[in-house]
Amino acid sequence: MKPLPIGIQNFKEIVAGGYVYADKTQYVYELLNDAKYYFLSRPRRFGKSLLLDTISEVFKGNKELFKGLWIYDSDHDFQKHPVIRLDMSRTATASPEILENSLIANLNVQIQAEGLDIPHGNPSDMFFRLIEGLHGKYGQRVVVLIDEYDKPILDLFTKILAIA
Repeated sequence: MKPLPIGIQNFKEIVAGGYVYADKTQYVYELLNDAKYYFLSRPRRFGKSLLLDTISEVFKGNKELFKGLWIYDSDHDFQKHPVIRLDMSRTATASPEILENSLIANLNVQIQAEGLDIPHGNPSDMFFRLIEGLHGKYGQRVVVLIDEYDKPILDLFTKILAIA
């Protein structure tokens, strides 16, 4: 019997490790083909991070990872796209300045990994330039995946409640 992937949110690790995977790739296919933007709001521990990682692997064109799954035999072309993945659970939020610096550091990791020359600035400018730079470099639309978007908000509420 295959082991359960308890606590594993990485699609590649689940496939390579031979873990149980409930094939949701037909839904991923529908998401990719039905609209331009999505906001996924589900309770904690409902697989949002794994879903985003699965979507990331599809957009990165890693077709062989999906062998035996619905999307592999579909008409999806697995064309490679640049992917920006922001995981807000790894972002420090102790103060607005720390949050800003943490966002800049996260963006810099992705900028350096792509070999782009983008000057330091505020996170929104850097993010916009990263998208433009990736589009220019690859000639493809850029995929932006933001995980744990609510962490800075929840951290702020927790801080406010602790003061009150």
